[in-house]
Amino acid sequence: MTTPAPRAVERVRPPAAPFDLWNRSVRWMLSSPRRSRRIGAHLLILHVRGRRTGRVIDVPVAYRPQPDGRLLVLTSSTWRLNLRDRTDVEVTLRGVRRPAAAELVEEPTAVAAVYARLIDEVGPRRAVRQLGVRVNVGRTPTRDELVEAVVRDHLAVVLLRVEDPGS
Repeated sequence: MTTPAPRAVERVRPPAAPFDLWNRSVRWMLSSPRRSRRIGAHLLILHVRGRRTGRVIDVPVAYRPQPDGRLLVLTSSTWRLNLRDRTDVEVTLRGVRRPAAAELVEEPTAVAAVYARLIDEVGPRRAVRQLGVRVNVGRTPTRDELVEAVVRDHLAVVLLRVEDPGS
């Protein structure tokens, strides 16, 4: 009996049990300018309206500022489906709730290109902690390996253009 070769890249899922408690705590910390000083540099609350229910979902997410001023969010979570054909969202960034425009990118080669760039930036060993993917090869994965992971694990990218609270 042979064991299958490990996948070059795979999504890492956090343990489910403490996740709800962690999310509640992080939402509370991010909801105030004062409390969000420490963790607000890399985390925000994304407020997304459900497509079917109309309820607002408040999701703490990690973000990376981009050179063009947008914020990049990597996700494989199902809340992203609410962004299909919708761009209007709100974010709580550094304790201030603001309107934002969201662009959901699900096209596999485009998402794989973003992951390739970020894995090059942070390195394969730090990708698990910073990007939520485990690189099981001692190098940056190939484009085909990344596309395979994007399709298999439903990886996506959300780009947020946050309005200035003064405008």
